Amino acid sequence: MQPRNHTLDTIRGISVAMMFAFHLIFNLNYFNFTDIPLFSNVLYIIWRYIIVSLFLIAVGISLVYAYKTNFILKKFLRRLVILALAAICVSSGTYFVFQDSWVYFGILHMILVSSVIAVFFVSLPNFSLAIALLIFSLQYIGQPDLSFLYLYLSEYLPKSTVDFYPLFPWLALVFIGINLGHSSNFNRINININIFSFLGRNALILYLTHQVVLFNAVWLVYYLTNIS
Repeated sequence: MQPRNHTLDTIRGISVAMMFAFHLIFNLNYFNFTDIPLFSNVLYIIWRYIIVSLFLIAVGISLVYAYKTNFILKKFLRRLVILALAAICVSSGTYFVFQDSWVYFGILHMILVSSVIAVFFVSLPNFSLAIALLIFSLQYIGQPDLSFLYLYLSEYLPKSTVDFYPLFPWLALVFIGINLGHSSNFNRINININIFSFLGRNALILYLTHQVVLFNAVWLVYYLTNIS
């Protein structure tokens, strides 16, 4: 595994910081402090897509750094187990809070499944880029279409969800990350912004804990301001 890339940490960290802001607004909306159209206004939708895209591109880059020259199955399986447990925590936690719209395939579920698929291509940067372009191209005709899976599982899943990122087209971003991970131009970049690097190095634990803190903090303010 090559030396840690601070640029990768910074990219992750910027994503984490934007995610904090997005979820804080979501919480303020939930408790009626604000009415910001996060899911209908095009600018906020683009912002959300940027956050997710940076996360997924970082996944592809990190797969290259970790497994391009030294694939260790035990290490990879440990990564998958950690991601699976984290995804279960997200699903369980959101089911407790949002029973009618809990997360059954959010960003962590997407990262888990895409890692299993993309790890086989970590040594194929050009082919990975071609796959990404193919996925984007096929989206114009609505393919690949995995909606039948929801139909089979619909009685067990909510009719809506607060966080959903389908495998297609989001998998394409991971393949773009694989291509970037091999790019000599990208690897010559050395951006180390301390606060973002710190956030990036701790992205998973921050992802799992930040909303617990933010949601309860906003709830506490709501409770205190509504005591009669």
